[in-house]
Amino acid sequence: MPEACASCPFQDGGLCGAVRDARSSRRRRKTEGTVRARQNLFRAGEESGRVAVIREGWAVRFTHVPDGRRQVLSILTPGDIAGAEFIMRPSIRVPVQALTDLSFCAFDVQELKEIGSEDPGLVWSFLEICAAGRKEVESRLVDLGRRNAEQRLARLIAELHRRLSGRGLADGASMPFPLRQQTIADALGLTQVHVSRVMSSFRENNIVQVIGGRLHILDMEALLDIAEIYRR
Repeated sequence: MPEACASCPFQDGGLCGAVRDARSSRRRRKTEGTVRARQNLFRAGEESGRVAVIREGWAVRFTHVPDGRRQVLSILTPGDIAGAEFIMRPSIRVPVQALTDLSFCAFDVQELKEIGSEDPGLVWSFLEICAAGRKEVESRLVDLGRRNAEQRLARLIAELHRRLSGRGLADGASMPFPLRQQTIADALGLTQVHVSRVMSSFRENNIVQVIGGRLHILDMEALLDIAEIYRR
């Protein structure tokens, strides 16, 4: 196992764990790379044929509408996959752009297919990962169509906290939060001014606070009530 893998917190889960555990005689090869903030990890139409796992940094999948406005389709955090559509398509439809400086590991798609041909378990693992991504997109669609601005933002914060906590990247109720208000607005179908007002309301009501690139959830129950997320 390469030294970088031995120290990676994602080696045992997600795509990396599935590739490592696959029952195949084929060699597992991967490359490593970095992307600076505001640069593209993948461009629309690209045919690189690689699937990337983010090790450090945040990114977004996005598209533009005809009038030039941007819609963020998903927010990618450490441990997430970028370029998954290469498994089914020869080129990327939706670009992926780094929000922060980003490091990643990449697997060659053809090699993944060859490993999967020997161990279908890898295929099922990949389908599970894709299904989880689809669930996130469907949830965001409901937010855009049926929930108000406060609910949308509360749900985004709660979902990011859940994901980061599950990967050991949150410190209790505190988590990294490099999202600019414009990025949040592009993800939630709001204006930057509206996002600013809601964030100010959350801060004034001691629900959340953003300091030095970290978001602190001060009142989890209030946040979940607004988000209409009920604990079982």
